[in-house]
Amino acid sequence: MNVQIKELRHAFGAKTVLNGISFEIKEGEIFSLIGPNGAGKTTTLRCLYGDIVWDGGTILLNGQKVSSKLKEKIAVVTENRFSFSRFTGEDHVKLWKALYPSWDEKVFGSFFTHYNFELQARADTYSMGWKTLLNLALALSSGADLLILDEPTQNLDPLVRQEVLNILHTFVEREGKAIIISSHEIFELEEITSSFAILKEGDILYTDHLDDAKEKHRIVNQEEKVSYGEVIGLVKNETLIRTEQEVGRYPTFQEIILGYLQGKKHFLPFSR
Repeated sequence: MNVQIKELRHAFGAKTVLNGISFEIKEGEIFSLIGPNGAGKTTTLRCLYGDIVWDGGTILLNGQKVSSKLKEKIAVVTENRFSFSRFTGEDHVKLWKALYPSWDEKVFGSFFTHYNFELQARADTYSMGWKTLLNLALALSSGADLLILDEPTQNLDPLVRQEVLNILHTFVEREGKAIIISSHEIFELEEITSSFAILKEGDILYTDHLDDAKEKHRIVNQEEKVSYGEVIGLVKNETLIRTEQEVGRYPTFQEIILGYLQGKKHFLPFSR
């Protein structure tokens, strides 16, 4: 599924949360939406899956506006994990089967066998990690063309986190689906991200394909001479610049994110 978000705007009362943001998610890729708390990430996702009616702008799914028919093609894992906490795990499976005509029993069976879900237990008795895993299993089994994942590896131990990242990468690669992820875990996102957007205070600071972004930026130290380019921000004791000049070194994904979010000022509370 291809997703186009154009000039999306939203406010809660007098507080503007999204200032006309635009980006595109293409079929067969994992798109990472990255930003600090309060940047507007969750609001963007809520607009995308129809949880709130946004104030202005357009969201197109395969060139069409969001409708009840298209919602069958979208699966969501939110930070809340389960809307019906008193339901058993089995109740949630039945609910997802009813909501998604393309439900894949074989995929869910693989998850069930591997993680041995206690489906007879109530969801409110699950640990946070268990809730996360079951929710991911439901979403990946739904047959949806677009997965919207809010902090999908939250509360998982390191081994399971890596398993989940591998599963998401394989899912997109083999099935040709699209995934949008909102997460604070920049380091692990680099393993699976195709494209990304950096969101801060309701504005998109930068969006690009990851490989292209690395080609367009350099990390330089203070001694290096740069004849042209745009200074983006400070990363530790070095500087992220946008230039085509062959200077310095290519940045990591994390350095690109930090450079844009940090800007040209360091916070040094103990400096004299």
